Amino acid sequence: MPLTLIATKGHPATGKSAVARGVAQRLHIPLIDKDDIKDHVLGLPQANDLAYAVMWQIAETQLALGLSVLAVSPLSYPVGYETAARIAARQRAKLLVVETILDEAEWRRRLDARTPGYSSHKISGWAAMQEMLRQYDGCWQYPIAAEHHLVLDAAQPVNTLVDAVVERLTQKDVRA
Repeated sequence: MPLTLIATKGHPATGKSAVARGVAQRLHIPLIDKDDIKDHVLGLPQANDLAYAVMWQIAETQLALGLSVLAVSPLSYPVGYETAARIAARQRAKLLVVETILDEAEWRRRLDARTPGYSSHKISGWAAMQEMLRQYDGCWQYPIAAEHHLVLDAAQPVNTLVDAVVERLTQKDVRA
């Protein structure tokens, strides 16, 4: 596989982490999860922005070392995609944004199955997600170049989703 930056995109509880772990294990590449970083900087001002900055810096370092890397985050704002594209271009790496989606009923079931308060910064419950979406005001619905974008229905088995990502990475049209 050529040098590649894989970035996840998707709302909470849509399967980003499960797919990312499967892809990272299959391809034997580093996985950097924004939430792992945020867990350690949560008390700091602008913790979310800081967690993204650290995630992208580590991802670029891995690429500079010649290692493909997988960056896990919701990528809710266009600036995240723009940052990933700039990093991939600077490092002459391919870019693939893997977006996970679910039909509303399954998505709601997964959110409601999360234990309330299991994390101080992760959404649990359908009502909390709806409030977050109101705050986002549609910002997550930005254009992504087709050659960079793979949308997966995360209701499928994880192995099937991982196979789809690996297959897409072998195609020649995934250029930075």
